[in-house]
Amino acid sequence: MAGEIVNVTWTDIVRLVDEHPRITAGRFQIDAARGGVSAAGAVPNPTLEGTVGQGLARAGGDPRVEWGLALTMPLGWIAQRGSRVDAAEAEVDVAFGENEVLRRDVLLQLRTLFWTLASEQSRVSSLSALEAETLALVHTVRKRVEMGEARSVEAIRVEIEIEKITSELEAARTSLSARQAELALWLGDFAGKTLVAVADLDALPTPVDRDTALGKARATHPALTVARARTRVLEAEVGTERMARVPSIGLAGFTTNELDRRAYGAGLAVDLPLWSWNSGRIAQAEAKLAAGRKQAEATGLELETSVLDVQAACQASVLTATRFRNNVVPRSETAASMMEKTYHLGEASLLEVIDARRTLLDSRRLYLSALTQAQIDCSRLGALVGEDVK
Repeated sequence: MAGEIVNVTWTDIVRLVDEHPRITAGRFQIDAARGGVSAAGAVPNPTLEGTVGQGLARAGGDPRVEWGLALTMPLGWIAQRGSRVDAAEAEVDVAFGENEVLRRDVLLQLRTLFWTLASEQSRVSSLSALEAETLALVHTVRKRVEMGEARSVEAIRVEIEIEKITSELEAARTSLSARQAELALWLGDFAGKTLVAVADLDALPTPVDRDTALGKARATHPALTVARARTRVLEAEVGTERMARVPSIGLAGFTTNELDRRAYGAGLAVDLPLWSWNSGRIAQAEAKLAAGRKQAEATGLELETSVLDVQAACQASVLTATRFRNNVVPRSETAASMMEKTYHLGEASLLEVIDARRTLLDSRRLYLSALTQAQIDCSRLGALVGEDVK
């Protein structure tokens, strides 16, 4: 049994989208990246070493406990700190960009579900109206058969027709129920409720022209932000590897308490790059950077290709739906109406009436499919150019 009916607009869905689990996961990724910035800039801890032992004098005497302490402060991290922090900050930008990509993907998924639900609602409504009209025709045919104005086979034919329409209506209602449950599942907090999409499916969107779509996509699409941020990460890694050639220095202070003396002092440790000047790692980082730049270039080309494809699909779908709305469906309705009136006057056969009604049903089905496709294709375009994402 259907639960409470809840009307849902697209604005309502946009308000709820930030609670989607994929978006929530993206926010945690951003928090993790921010933590990486703090870790990259952190000062490493000093090292404290301690020794203790039993000391015995060679010339005799009582044994005594000897001990020593040494505190070492590493300084080699200073040379690489700047580039490591730059890389971590770029990773934050990557996380932000990827989260925005996720948000657009989720919004497109929900937008597709929303328009599919609206389409199923219209389909059920159209079939319900057609079922009522066909039932009226059934009663008319039965009366004509009873009055001897039509053969009994015509009643059978029209009863078969109503069975076909009823079966299609039942299938449409089942599909509608599935779409309602699917959207409710993704939105959450709607368990046991029946969602009704409040939308004007017939209000066709205005396609963005090609040049405008390309310009908006280049300026706003987060995939390009991610690609540029990844390139910055690779640039910072090259800097880190180059600074690794700087000798690592460590300062140490110590104190020892021995059997016959007590000493204090300081030490200096230097990592000498005698066997390796890090050439291999630098070459590797530079090659990765070159690959990253080409990948960013490829990302831009792929985005522009997608925009061209989706913009054409949106425009074509809108034109198709417009043609069906203005030409095909009205003519099919006129033909079906005229044929039914002619049948009542006894000037047309029942088969001609059924054929006209089937043509009308097919026209409405194709028109509804074209409307849905236009809304979905233009929603895809909107996701690419940054419209309808807030």
